[in-house]
Amino acid sequence: MLAPRRSISNFQFSIFNFQFSIFNFQFSIFNFQFSIPPVVGPWSLVFHMRIIILNQFFHPDHSATSQLMTELAESLVGRGVEVTALAGRGRYNGGQRLAPSDEHRGVRIERAWATSFGKRSTFGRISDYLSFYLGSFWKLLRLPRHDLVMALTTPPLIGLVALVVGRLRGMRVVMLVQDVYPDIAVALGTLSASNPVTRILDWIGRQTLRRSDRIVVLSRCMRDRIAAKVGEACLSRIDVIHNWADGSDIRPLAEGENNPFSEEQDLSGLFVVLFSGNLGLVNEFATVLEAARLLRERRDILFLFIGDGAKTTEIEQFSQRHNLTNVRLLPYQPRARLRYSLAAGDALLVTLAAGLAGLSVPSKAYAAMAAGRPLVFVGDPRSEIASIIEENTCGAVIPAGDSDRLAAVILELESDRQRANNLGEAARAMFDARFERRHAVDAYARSFAECMSTSISDEERAAHDAKADREAEANL
Repeated sequence: MLAPRRSISNFQFSIFNFQFSIFNFQFSIFNFQFSIPPVVGPWSLVFHMRIIILNQFFHPDHSATSQLMTELAESLVGRGVEVTALAGRGRYNGGQRLAPSDEHRGVRIERAWATSFGKRSTFGRISDYLSFYLGSFWKLLRLPRHDLVMALTTPPLIGLVALVVGRLRGMRVVMLVQDVYPDIAVALGTLSASNPVTRILDWIGRQTLRRSDRIVVLSRCMRDRIAAKVGEACLSRIDVIHNWADGSDIRPLAEGENNPFSEEQDLSGLFVVLFSGNLGLVNEFATVLEAARLLRERRDILFLFIGDGAKTTEIEQFSQRHNLTNVRLLPYQPRARLRYSLAAGDALLVTLAAGLAGLSVPSKAYAAMAAGRPLVFVGDPRSEIASIIEENTCGAVIPAGDSDRLAAVILELESDRQRANNLGEAARAMFDARFERRHAVDAYARSFAECMSTSISDEERAAHDAKADREAEANL
C-alpha cells in the first residue's frame, strides 16, 4: 500500500493511486482523494509512518548516539510509528558481537554484518567503517520498503548509503548530523585540509547533504556551518533539533535521599567535579587536568572521570606524572545507576576541544542539566552549550587553556554551596522547558511529517541542487 501524503495543515489520503511513467509520459488509474481537517498535536504528525534509523550502534550499546536513537525509536513506536533500527553487530568499544536481529520495546532491530574491532585502533575503526558500509547497503536493499530512512554520521558518510538506496527504492531520506565530517577530523589534526582524500570526503559529504530531503542539525551554529557547506538554498530544509535526556530517569535526588553510588565510592565530605561519558578526542582535558594540579593541595576537592575512550591514557599519564591523588578514573557505570552517579557530582564538567564549535555538540550536557547540577563548560565559548549556559545562568564557561580561571570557579562553587544549588536548579528548570525528551520527539515528528508532505519533482530537485552548488562554490 502506498504511504499517504501528509501535511501539517491538511491531510490527504489516496486510495488505488497507481501511476505509470515511460519516456516522461504519465497516467493515473483509480485516483481518488479526499481531505479531512488537520488534527492538532504531535500524534497526528506521524500517522502510520514507517521509518528506518541507520546508525552503527543501537541498543544495547552504551554509546551516546545509540542511547539517543534508542530513546527516539521507543517514543516514536509509542506514537504508532513502525520503526526499524539498522545497526552493526559490534559494540562501540569492541567485544562480543550482537545477534543479527532483535526486538526492543516494539522496535525491530536489524544488524548488518561488519567487523567489530572497536575504537581502540585506527585499523580497527577503518575496518569497522568499511564493512558496515557494505553490510548496511545490502541490508537496506533487502529490508521491506519504508517511507523514510534517517541516517546519522556514525560512521562518517553512511548517509551516502541511505541516499543511494533511498532513491533506488523511493524512500525519503533525512540526514541527522551529529558531527560534521571531515571538518571535525581536520580541526582535530587527524586529516589535513589539503589532503586529496579530505577533499574527496568533503565533496561526497556536501553532495549527500544537498540531495537529501531534509537535514537535522544539533545547534544553531551547526546549522550555520552546514549552510555554508551546502548553500543557503538548503536552509529551508534544515531543522535544528537539540539532543536530549530523559528527565524521568535522570532527576535530582530528593532532600535526604541516599546516594548508593556516593556511599560505594566513599565520596562523603568531598566536593566532586565530575565528568561522565566518552573520554573521546573531541574533549578538552588538558585544561581540566592542569586545574586539578593547581588544586592538588585541596584534599576535599576530587576530579572524578567516569567513562572510557581515546583520552583515557592522557588522564592516567598526567595523574601519574604529577602524582595527583585528587584525580580518579572509573569505568562506565550501568545505565540504571546514571541518576546516582551524576548526582554524586557537585559540579558537572562538559568539554569541547578548541575550534569544534558547530562541528560537534556534547550530548552529555543535557544529562547534566537534567541532574540539576551546575554546568562547567570548558572549550570553545562560541559553542551552543556555552551560549545556553550563559543565556540561562546555570553554570560557568571557561575558554580552553584557562586553567587558572577553571580552578577559581571550582573554588567559588565549593565555598558557596547555595549559589551552586541555585545554578543547578536553573539548569533543571531550563531542561524541563527545552530539553526534555518529549520536546525532541515532537520536533522529530514535525520534521518527518514535513519531509513526507513535501513533493519535489526530479526537475525541481535538479534546479535546487544546481542553485546550492553555485552558492557553495561562491563561499569557497
